[in-house]
Amino acid sequence: MKIGLCAWSFTGSHREAGLAPDPHTTEGLAQLALRWGLHSIECSPQFFAGQSPSQLKDFAASLAGRGLDLVIDTGGHDYARDLSPLRQAIETAHLLSVRVVRTTISNLLEGDRRKYGYEGWRQYLENQVAPLKKIMPLAADHGIAIGIENHQDLCSWELCWLCEEVDSTRLGVTMDCGNALSVGEMPLAFAGRIMPFLKHVHLKDYTVHPTPSGYRLKRCALGTGVVDWPALIAAFGAGAPQVQGCIELGASAARHIRILEEDYWATYPPRPLAEAVNAIRALHQAARPPEEDWRTPHERGESAQARAAYELAQLDASVAYLRQKGLH
Repeated sequence: MKIGLCAWSFTGSHREAGLAPDPHTTEGLAQLALRWGLHSIECSPQFFAGQSPSQLKDFAASLAGRGLDLVIDTGGHDYARDLSPLRQAIETAHLLSVRVVRTTISNLLEGDRRKYGYEGWRQYLENQVAPLKKIMPLAADHGIAIGIENHQDLCSWELCWLCEEVDSTRLGVTMDCGNALSVGEMPLAFAGRIMPFLKHVHLKDYTVHPTPSGYRLKRCALGTGVVDWPALIAAFGAGAPQVQGCIELGASAARHIRILEEDYWATYPPRPLAEAVNAIRALHQAARPPEEDWRTPHERGESAQARAAYELAQLDASVAYLRQKGLH
């Protein structure tokens, strides 16, 4: 699998600290990707705000000349209300010769859909089908794949259902490997179900910190958390060898997954009992000592320099781990 770098591995700490390169600029992100020998970058259309079509094409040519691909992302949108962010992302991607656009269909986190209730959440998902059907011809015209990310909101069964309902080869899944844990699934099992629809991958890992209601998931370098990367990347290679991934360490604040509260499950479709048991068992076995601090430097209010150093150190360790294991 060719692996790149997503802008959301970083916060604004680098700019706040006056550090260069700035990963929240296209050129800064490209420089960091090249520093670590990665193969692509991923960022939102906002990174290109105010640039002309000719400037976009020049930047795309510059990336290609340095051996870098580009992924565009847009997210947090209810497309039943407004389809324009996805349309803009597709049009920007076309000008940049991008082949994959990652999107999300909600701004929910921590697997918590309880404000909707079961029927409300089901209706929310059903409302996404028609607008996604409407936009797929534009994606097809430009030769662009759309990957809906499991943004700590959708389980694998729901993603498969949504792709089947829209029924377009252009629509599929951007799998965030760590986020599978937030909906009570193991990443390998999640990957197996969505594999026929896979368009792109986010490589993210978490350490697990127990609470009375579940677990906090704290960002960490790949290979230091709960995800079984050798097995997972081997599965991607066997099931979707053309698909690329981006390191997206994300989550400047730990995510509290209240998986042990009964009503956490109320909005989820039925699943085999063994699936839930296996996920809870794996989280339990991976749990860190209760006295270990689950807060990130961002949550502890540390300096911008310390926060930026934390993010860079995690990226450095992630790439070193992938190389050591022969995964990059």
